[in-house]
Amino acid sequence: MPSPTEVNPRNFKVLEVVYDLNGFSVAWGSWEDGTKRLAMRWNGDGDDKGYPKTFGNPVWFMLPTELSLPILRSLDAYNPSHRGIEKN
Repeated sequence: MPSPTEVNPRNFKVLEVVYDLNGFSVAWGSWEDGTKRLAMRWNGDGDDKGYPKTFGNPVWFMLPTELSLPILRSLDAYNPSHRGIEKN
C-alpha cells in the first residue's frame, strides 16, 4: 500500500495531502500544465497499490474543477484544524 505522498506520476505533483484516512486520500496538486487540481485515490491494502493505477503504478484520479471547492469545503468542515488550500 503506497503512502499518498509516494504517489507522484510525472503529470501531477502533490502539493498537499488534504485527507488521508482509512485507506482513502485526497490531494491538492499541480497538473502538468500548471493548473491546480484536486485528486483522490484508494490507497490499497498490503501489497495492493490501490486504485486507480496505470500499468501497475499508483496514480491519482483528477476531479472535475467545479467539484474542487465544494469538496475542499466539506473536508475543511470535517477537519477544522486543516489550514485550507491557498488560492494560487
